[in-house]
Amino acid sequence: MATAGGGSGADPGSRGLLRLLSFCVLLAGLCRGNSVERKIYIPLNKTAPCVRLLNATHQIGCQSSISGDTGVIHVVEKEEDLQWVLTDGPNPPYMVLLESKHFTRDLMEKLKGRTSRIAGLAVSLTKPSPASGFSPSVQCPNDGFGVYSNSYGPEFAHCREIQWNSLGNGLAYEDFSFPIFLLEDENETKVIKQETFDYIGSSRMVYDMEKGKFPVQLENVDSFVELGQVALRTSLELLMHTDPVSQKNESVRNQVEDLLATLEKSGAGVPAVILRRPNQSQPLPPSSLQRFLRARNISGVVLADHPGAFHNKYYQSIYDTAENINVSYPEWLSPEEDLNFVTDTAKALADVATVLGRALYELAGGTNFSDTVQADPQTVTRLLYGFLIKANNSWFQSILRQDLRSYLGDGPLQHYIAVSSPTNTTYVVQYALANLTGTVVNLTREQCQDPSKVPSENKDLYEYSWVQGPLHSNETDRLPRCVRSTARLARALSPAFELSQWSSTEYSTWTESRWKDIRARIFLIASKELELITLTVGFGILIFSLIVTYCINAKADVLFIAPREPGAVSY
Repeated sequence: MATAGGGSGADPGSRGLLRLLSFCVLLAGLCRGNSVERKIYIPLNKTAPCVRLLNATHQIGCQSSISGDTGVIHVVEKEEDLQWVLTDGPNPPYMVLLESKHFTRDLMEKLKGRTSRIAGLAVSLTKPSPASGFSPSVQCPNDGFGVYSNSYGPEFAHCREIQWNSLGNGLAYEDFSFPIFLLEDENETKVIKQETFDYIGSSRMVYDMEKGKFPVQLENVDSFVELGQVALRTSLELLMHTDPVSQKNESVRNQVEDLLATLEKSGAGVPAVILRRPNQSQPLPPSSLQRFLRARNISGVVLADHPGAFHNKYYQSIYDTAENINVSYPEWLSPEEDLNFVTDTAKALADVATVLGRALYELAGGTNFSDTVQADPQTVTRLLYGFLIKANNSWFQSILRQDLRSYLGDGPLQHYIAVSSPTNTTYVVQYALANLTGTVVNLTREQCQDPSKVPSENKDLYEYSWVQGPLHSNETDRLPRCVRSTARLARALSPAFELSQWSSTEYSTWTESRWKDIRARIFLIASKELELITLTVGFGILIFSLIVTYCINAKADVLFIAPREPGAVSY
C-alpha cells in the first residue's frame, strides 16, 4: 500500500515570531501608550487663576488668547532677571515664573508695558508671609458705594480722613492682557480666594427691605451692631466705631449713646476685652452699616480691632490665612484632636463673642442681665478649624445634609463669590448657624423634608434640614436628625441687574467674563541644536539602513538557503 502525502504546515520559527509580536502588542497596551506624553507634559492641577471681571466703569483681571498662550519659562529670582524677559531674550514670548515675594506693583507695571514679550505669569506661593505685608486690594475698599459722598460727609468721602487699607497696592483692580496663575511649590494651592464687590450683599438686603421682599422691614430695624476685623487685637482694646454724620441728628445720637452704654456694660464683666470709643469725628470703616445708613439714619456701631488703618497687613490677599491670626496646633496632635484644641485666638474671639452676646441679650429685651451668657471657646475653635484649616472634619460632617458632604475638602473652604449659585462656604455657614441657633425636633426624614404635613410645624416661619448628625457609639453609623431654625439664604444679586441699570453708581454691577476651561501645564521641547542633531542622526541611520538592506538583498541567495521542499514518501 502506498500513499502520497504533502503539506504546508507553519514553520515553527514563524509561529514563534507571531507569539513575540502578539506579546509586544499586549505589553504596549499594558504599559499605556501615553507614557511619552506624561513624560513631556506636567499638568498644574491645583492652580488659582486670575479671571476677567467687569463692572459699570472698569475692566479688571486677566485674559488669555482664545486658544491659550504658550511661552518659554523664565525664572525670575531677582529683579535684574527681568531684563532677559523684557529686552535681551531671543525667544519671546516668555512665561515668567517668580516667587510671591517679587509679585509687586512695580514689577507688574514693567511686565504690563511689554505685553508682546509676555505670554503669562506663574506666581509661586512661598512661606513665610512677607513681614512688610501684602494686600492686592485698594487703599480705600468699596470706595463710592459706602455712605460717604459729596452730599453726605464729604470730608470723609474717598477715605480722605483715613486710608483704611494703607498697604493696598491695587493689583487686584488692574487690567492685564496675559494670564496669571498662582501655584504652590509642590503643585498644591492652599488659598482663601476672597473678594468684596462693593457691598453687594448688604445693598441687596437693604433693597429687598425697602421693597417689602425681606421678612424684616427697614423701618423695623432699631439698631445695628456689626463685627469687623476683631482677630488681631494688639492689646485688650476693642474699638466701637460710629458714624459722626448721622449723629448730628439728636435722636440718632441719643440712640447711639444708649447702644454704646449697653456694650460697655456688657464688657465690664469680661476683663479680657476693654471697649473704647475712637475719636468722635472719625468716620466708619468699610462695613455693611454704611449701606443701611445710605437708606436711613439708624443707630449703629462697628466693633473692630483697629482704631485707624487696618491691623491686617494681608487684607484680601493669599496670605490672609490661619497663620495670619496666629491659629496653630501642636504637631503631635491628630486632625480630630486639632478640631477640639482650643487655641489662644479662639479664647480671644470667644471673649469678644461673650461681650456681644450679653449686649444683644439686653438689646433684644432681656430684663435681667445675666453673667451666665458666655460664648463657648470650644465652638469657636471648631469654627476656626473648619473654615481656615480643614473643612472635612467630623463636626462639619455632622451638621450638613448628606448631599452636601462633597463640598467639604481637606483644606480651607472656598470663599470666592460664585456667579449664579451659592458657594460651599455659604451652605456651611447656613448649616452652622442652624445647628448653633436652631432646635432638634422629633420628626422623621419624610416629615422633615415636607413639614407641611405636620400640623404643629410652620414651614413659612422655620427652615427644616435633615442633617447627618453625630457618629453612633460604634463610630461607623450616624444618628441623623431634623434641625429647625430661622437661618435662611438671601440672594446677593445686585439690584442693578434686576432694574437693568447697568451703569448704576448706586448698586455695584460686577460680573465675570465667560470662560470654558482654565488650566495650565508645563511641557518640554527640544532646543534647535538638539533638533538638528536628532535630524542628522536619524538621516544617517536611514542611509545606513538602506545600504544594509541593499547588501543583504544582493547576497540573499548566499546568505539564505531555501528550505527543502517536502517530497513523496512511500512505504
